[in-house]
Amino acid sequence: MSAWVQPTKGQVAASAKIVEAIVQTLHTDKGTHAETAIGAAARMAGTFLFRSLRLPVTDALPGTPVLSEAANEHGPLLVQTFGVGLVHEGIDPTTIKPDLHIPEQNQPQLSVVQMQEKLEPPLRAIARRYRLDDRQAAHACALAAAKLVRMTAAVLEPRTGFAVAAYGFIEGAKTMPIALPPPAPKRPWWRFGR
Repeated sequence: MSAWVQPTKGQVAASAKIVEAIVQTLHTDKGTHAETAIGAAARMAGTFLFRSLRLPVTDALPGTPVLSEAANEHGPLLVQTFGVGLVHEGIDPTTIKPDLHIPEQNQPQLSVVQMQEKLEPPLRAIARRYRLDDRQAAHACALAAAKLVRMTAAVLEPRTGFAVAAYGFIEGAKTMPIALPPPAPKRPWWRFGR
């Protein structure tokens, strides 16, 4: 199994920006749905992790399950980062005792693919700004999920937020993501103007 690595200052800083991006992107006239926001951070952590694994999957459609030993190996490390994030946010994960059954009213309101379509572009831009590769961005998203559990504690029990995040990590890490747009061509260094 891969070794867990303490989050860097860049990942911690990026996690705050990720929270802002999630809250702004998912905000409606009714506010931001707590479970959807937590689920988004966790699912995007799983999505970034999935992309970092470079699995040789070419024929699966976005949104279909893709099971892999690599996800089984690296997924628990996201949960560990999430736990460290909870402690940093003042929540002791050992006292939460999550009920891993999530009632229907506490389910995220968007699918994994819908979240990727809305959130991957701004979160990928944040990762680039902080020079995070996909795996590092996954852990920054896990920290963001912990921040969101604390931020929503007045309207959502942390144990339910924990369960939503735990499922989100799995869903993101084991779901074929949407295709990324091709990278923009770089301008040659010798061109001036325009």
